[in-house]
Amino acid sequence: MKKITLSLLICSLFIGVTMLSCGKYEEGPGFSILPKKTRLQQRWKPVEYISSNGTVTTIDDDGSYIEFVKGGSFQFYDYATMSPFGLDALSGDWEFSDDKTQLITSYEVIGQNFSDTYTIVKLKINSLGLMDSNENKTYYEYK
Repeated sequence: MKKITLSLLICSLFIGVTMLSCGKYEEGPGFSILPKKTRLQQRWKPVEYISSNGTVTTIDDDGSYIEFVKGGSFQFYDYATMSPFGLDALSGDWEFSDDKTQLITSYEVIGQNFSDTYTIVKLKINSLGLMDSNENKTYYEYK
């Protein structure tokens, strides 16, 4: 009986430590049954911006969004920047880095090709956090 109890305790501790170490992103989740692509592939509205110096700005829901679509395409719409010019959403492609800690986007604007790489700080089913190369963080919620 003692051997079974001791074995269960050791097994439980091993599983617990393994699950805690599964977290790939700074702010979670520690463990998820859903694949990363599935969690990312939806429409997100921006809710908070934190500059590299720590200034926090709450973002009002003005219709802005970013949507990652199955198959590797995305659409981005920033009301403040695009609305005055009557621009529709910007379209492009997305992919994960090899270790799936970064999100790489590529798109074209007026014949110019652009590519951005964001570090994923949070990727939950209903919340996303991306950090740009200047260490500014933008947080999104499922829309």
